[in-house]
Formats: sequence, C-alpha cells, structure tokens
Amino acid sequence: MSPAALRLVADVGGTHTRFALAQAGEFLDGPRTLPTRAFASLAEAAHAYLRECGARPDEACIAVAGPVDADTVRLTNHDWEFSHRALAAELGVARLGVLNDFEAIALALPHLGATGRLAIGGGTARAGKPLVALGPGTGLGVAQLVPTRDGFQAIATEGGHASIGPANAEELRMIAALLEAGEHASRESLLSGPGIERIHRAVCALRAHTCEAQSAAQIQQRAVDGTHPCCRESLEHFCAFLGTAAADQALCCGAQGGVYIAGGIVPRFTDFLRHSRFRARFEDKGPMSAYLRAIPVFVITRSDPGLLGAALATIDQSQENAA
Repeated sequence: MSPAALRLVADVGGTHTRFALAQAGEFLDGPRTLPTRAFASLAEAAHAYLRECGARPDEACIAVAGPVDADTVRLTNHDWEFSHRALAAELGVARLGVLNDFEAIALALPHLGATGRLAIGGGTARAGKPLVALGPGTGLGVAQLVPTRDGFQAIATEGGHASIGPANAEELRMIAALLEAGEHASRESLLSGPGIERIHRAVCALRAHTCEAQSAAQIQQRAVDGTHPCCRESLEHFCAFLGTAAADQALCCGAQGGVYIAGGIVPRFTDFLRHSRFRARFEDKGPMSAYLRAIPVFVITRSDPGLLGAALATIDQSQENAA
C-alpha cells in the first residue's frame, strides 16, 4: 500500500457490513455499519457508504465471511457473490484485495492493545508463537496467525465446519438430536447464533419443557438476567462447547501466543463466560491439560478488528492482477 493511498476497507458479514476509510493503516473516520440484507450487492452497499462520505478511494481491501481462493467470492451465510475484477471496476479502484474475515481479524491481533481485549484465564502469551482467532456470529470463523522470518502471516481456515463431539452423556443426546434432524454435527451447528437456538431447543426437549421459540439474542439476555432457567442452561452448554472447540484449535495450531474469541455474540456476555464452564472445558484435555492451562484466552472487545486487519493487510501482486 502506498503511504498516500486512500483505502476503502470493508468487513462483510452475513448480518452486517462495516465500512471505513484508511490511509497508511490508520482509520480516517469512524466505521459505518450497514445491514447486509438491505442491499442487493456488495458494490451497492459500498457505493451507498462512499456517497455518504463523499470519498473516492485509490484502493480497497475487503474482508468477507467465506472462502476467497477464486476470482468469484461467495459469502457462506448470505447470497452475495462478486468477482474481484468486476468489483474493482465498479468501485473504480486501481488495487483490490480480498481476504477472509477471520484472516483479517488474525492480522489485527498484535494491534489490539490492552483496551481491545479481555483476559479469560490462563498464563502469559509466549512471544513469537502462533495465535488463534475464532468466533461465533452468523457462523463460526477460525483463523491463525503464524510467526515467520518476515513477521506474522495470517492463515484463513474453514475450522468452523470441523466436526464437534460430546464431552458427556447429555451433550451426546444433544448431538444425536442434531443428527436425527438431518443436520451436520459441526462446530458451527452449535457455536453460532442459530447454534444457540438449536441448543435451546435440545435443552427444552431433554427437560420435557414446552419452550416458546426464541432468538439467540433473547436466549442470551434471559440467561444473563436469570429470568429463564432453560435459557441459562442453554448458554452454559454453549460456553462449554466453545471451551472445547477453542482448546482443540489451540492444540492443532500450537497457539501458545494466545486464543482470541471474536465475533458478534460472545462480547455481549463476557461476565457470564468468565463464570461458566468455558475455562474448565478449555483445560480438560487429559495429558495436555497442563499445556492448555498455560495458554491465555482473550475476548476481543474492540468492535472493528476485521476492519483493522483490512486496513493493515498487504494487497499482494496476485490480488492486484486479479483486479
């Protein structure tokens, strides 16, 4: 990125799309959030933002919730799709970079600072070791940040679609209910907004309670304020499953630099998470328990890590040629 280049940055999710302008890795204005479903395409949403701020960027870097290894990019949890080349032309930019949204979050991890994260147990992060970001939202995103001789490199993964297993008989019954309904028992099936709702339905069924249909936000709120026992139990199960998934990812990546929980859901109930079974499940790995006890977990409290990563990302030659 040229130090003088004005960059449009975007973090595109299935529910919200966030935009900002950046120069030399620094934001020039506050992020603007638009509802993804209010626009027919990413280009339409971007033009709405640019008209509002009256800017004409030189380049753009877009973080999207989905794989980005082809010219045509499709969101995993929304029907938007776009071509690198076509989008660059529509935006009128000379350079366009596209990266996975959690790849962007991973790039932001070393830049969060003490005010951009909240510690949830563990030891001290080890310098020069891999870091992991994972986060429930519309889906479950996962990425890692790996040290190299030239600094850290972010690696996008599709770890949200890895299988999830039970830690006890009750969780076995929950996952069996998923399978009986014809659903894939993946991490994302449970560790997402729709996943909270699935867990809640399973808890009600296991308790033989007739529960009204509730949104993930309602379940979370009623769990936190203690007004509904089934909601509280559902969120406890969610936190326990999240602890297991985070530990599995830490082991697979050797994430002694820390595990970071991102996404739009968990920051709403960090105190509940701190007092839940999350940390106990994170450390419950038999012979690897001591290894995991030393690894710190953080909840990202900064609201725009994906945008920050897009502002910091290098637009490489292959992306520039694709544009």
